[in-house]
Amino acid sequence: MDIKINKVIKSIIEWLIYVVIFVAIVYGTPMVLAKLLHTPYPIAAITSGSMWPALKQGDLIFIQGTSSKTDLKVGDIVVYQNEKGFTIHRIVSLNETTLITKGDANNVEDSPVDYKEIIGKTVLISGKVLRIPYLGRLSQLFKKS
Repeated sequence: MDIKINKVIKSIIEWLIYVVIFVAIVYGTPMVLAKLLHTPYPIAAITSGSMWPALKQGDLIFIQGTSSKTDLKVGDIVVYQNEKGFTIHRIVSLNETTLITKGDANNVEDSPVDYKEIIGKTVLISGKVLRIPYLGRLSQLFKKS
């Protein structure tokens, strides 16, 4: 009888450890990334097809904070905040106080964006955007719940 009780207790402890690790990953990862990438918004989900083919709907991307407009150049994919939320588009021109962006799949440029509205730019590895396909869809499911 003691052996069965010990097995049950051991099983419960193992499950609790798994739950604690899962919670730590889900809540801890964004906090760690925020510190490492120097932005309060280190990850984002692509919710539209405006950046196709570079970014696909459902991709999860990583965002590197920018400290000044000198960190930005034409061709960078940036994340900026507007009245609808966040927009993730490519820089097509830089001006003194604003920049112009455009989604790769869009026909028209966006309205000018003040530099102070820029959250950051996408993290690149070997010149390509670091993205995790489909994981953004999962984050969107949690947002809708």
